[in-house]
Amino acid sequence: MAKIDHAAIRTAAYEDAQKFFEDVFDMHMWRETGEKPGRKCWFREGIQLCEAEKIDTSAENGYDHISIAVESVEETMEKIRSYPVKPINDHWFALPDGTRIELKLLRDWKVDG
Repeated sequence: MAKIDHAAIRTAAYEDAQKFFEDVFDMHMWRETGEKPGRKCWFREGIQLCEAEKIDTSAENGYDHISIAVESVEETMEKIRSYPVKPINDHWFALPDGTRIELKLLRDWKVDG
């Protein structure tokens, strides 16, 4: 059996991205390495941020999206409105670097698929 350990996201707004995942999803950073402009950090909840000087949002990132299970999709979508993200629909949004995130209800999330 295998499961995803983490998803790594490139970002040119490193501190803003840290605050976003901490504030919106209540994630907890447990490790940080490197120096500006090449810092990386890991959240216990499975997200890694990789600082980049510039992000080409028109290019394919090598993945389609990240899905995050939350207690309330509606409340989470309301929280993101105070950040520079682009809502796509009632449970999808895109970060400024182009990373698309899908929200799912935690009660519907299944560990065993």
